[in-house]
Amino acid sequence: MYGSMRTALIHAPGGGSASDADHERAAVRLGELGDLTVYVVGRDGDPDVLARRALDAGSTLVVAQGGDGTTSAVASALVNVDGVALAMLPAGTANSIAGFFEIPKDVDAACDVIAAGHERVIDTAVANGRAMVLLAAIGLHAEAIVQADPDRKRELGLFAYVIEGIQRAGASEPFEIELWADGQQQVAKVSGLTIANLAPRSSVFARGPSHLIADDGLLDVTLVRFEGLAEAAVTTLHLATSALAGADAEGDNVGWFRARHIRVRPRVPQALMIDGEDAGRGELEVICVPRSLRVRVPLPPPEIPQLP
Repeated sequence: MYGSMRTALIHAPGGGSASDADHERAAVRLGELGDLTVYVVGRDGDPDVLARRALDAGSTLVVAQGGDGTTSAVASALVNVDGVALAMLPAGTANSIAGFFEIPKDVDAACDVIAAGHERVIDTAVANGRAMVLLAAIGLHAEAIVQADPDRKRELGLFAYVIEGIQRAGASEPFEIELWADGQQQVAKVSGLTIANLAPRSSVFARGPSHLIADDGLLDVTLVRFEGLAEAAVTTLHLATSALAGADAEGDNVGWFRARHIRVRPRVPQALMIDGEDAGRGELEVICVPRSLRVRVPLPPPEIPQLP
């Protein structure tokens, strides 16, 4: 369909579920698409630096083989670059970016998606001055992701974040924030706040709204508040069941809205997370960048003809 092209594979070894066998298989499959150059994170440089090097070398397809941090960093170099697409081979712990687009974790199946050539142009965002593809969080959600034990992540995958969140929820107390949404200011007390461009259903603290739209030019903001382990468990269960049912979350403990420009200032500095990576503590500002990234995704399912 696309003929020969210049492809770059940016591989992050040793993290999440990455394996040498998967990497070798990916290199074979991607080599069938045309001219392939392989870059290894760490040995050759950081993911964003390697992506820019690939662009300088004329690559028109840049494949991130790693977790959300690697994928986000590679994507940051491709934002608003014409004629270049991002593709994903999920090999991390959460793989939330790939999960949103339902890109399979199996290497051959993911390579089939890449080879099919179907692309979509999506929004990205700028969070505290850096590119963001997935989401940013402040408070409990950020702490659970950033502080999760690395060994537990390797052993349990996504459940490591759940365990970390439960452990922290029992001792957490709501904190006060000043919040600006498209210039409108308010004060609130929250246990956590998540600003999402994309989020799979497994990212429950980002799933106040029933559906997140990747190209609507808006960010989805979910606020949760609870005191103690019992309220935290009930709120988390409600968010999870709402997401699975495709329904908006409702209730006194959850709120959500959409906006283009969000700024959050906590009265007391709180943990920050941007696209799965530790972003320090303090304020959080996120601005949507509409339709700024081209991504290889699975073909949409065929429409089922309606019977007369």
